[in-house]
Amino acid sequence: MALVASTALVLPAVTAFVAPSALSNLHNSLLTSPSINNNNNNNNNNNNHAARYVSTNLLPPLEMSKEKETTWDRITGPKLFKTVTNWQGIHSVPLVPLRIMTGLLMIHHGSEGGIGPANFNTPQFDGFIEYIITPYFGFLPGPPEVWSAIHDYIEFYGGICFALGFLTRPAALSLLSTMVGAVYFHLSAVGAQGFPLGHVESYSYDFEEPMLYALIFLMFWFNGAGPLSVDSVIYGAISEEEPEEQDE
Repeated sequence: MALVASTALVLPAVTAFVAPSALSNLHNSLLTSPSINNNNNNNNNNNNHAARYVSTNLLPPLEMSKEKETTWDRITGPKLFKTVTNWQGIHSVPLVPLRIMTGLLMIHHGSEGGIGPANFNTPQFDGFIEYIITPYFGFLPGPPEVWSAIHDYIEFYGGICFALGFLTRPAALSLLSTMVGAVYFHLSAVGAQGFPLGHVESYSYDFEEPMLYALIFLMFWFNGAGPLSVDSVIYGAISEEEPEEQDE
């Protein structure tokens, strides 16, 4: 910088005695000298660093304005076709009434002939043996009364565990076995009833109800009890795993 200042003072005096062409060459050599170029480069670098600091640290990031998604957008937009891959948070809420009501219905199914399971020597319990166990499950070893009682115990106590979400996977697997037996019984007794397009006499769709139950128990056997269950409390107390991230 001192060199430039001194040159600026000397040039007017020299111009009177030096040829214009020589002055032009001197001016060009000063502009292209390494010291002046280095100073200019340093100034440019400092300016670039300062601009980068301001843009990254002082100025807030620019955000594109986005309209808030409405319920109608969720129903008709792209999320209409989205599959939830992680059943946690709000996505697990429907599992609670499904599990509880299914368990309560199984308790009702397991109460043959009275309050509680395996009511021996009652018309309902004996009728289950006579019309279902003996003709359709006679291949099973042992007395039919034992299998009828096992059926009742599984559905009654398994239904209690299932509704509470306690030992849900073993309960679901046990209940699944009884529903598979029920599907087999109905298909053996009345067939597929024209499934899926035929008309059913008396509107009694026999095998479809246990089929749906079986699919519900299969799902809970794979996925577990879900929220608001005894299993979730026990797992939270003994598990050392990190909680999984929730999907939208």
